[in-house]
Amino acid sequence: MKAYCGRSANHVAFRAHRLDPRQESRRSLALIVLMSLATVSVMAATQALSAEDTGPVHLSSQQ
Repeated sequence: MKAYCGRSANHVAFRAHRLDPRQESRRSLALIVLMSLATVSVMAATQALSAEDTGPVHLSSQQ
């Protein structure tokens, strides 16, 4: 009987930490927006770096 009470208490504690569906969808949307912004910033940085690489290469040796 004691194992049954413990399992039931764990089940209730687990459900207490769940978010309601609206809050969960808001957090999912926020996560998608943040990941999109991160992707766009990485793409912009990559394009900026590749634009700098298209110019002539100047090698200088210091002697």
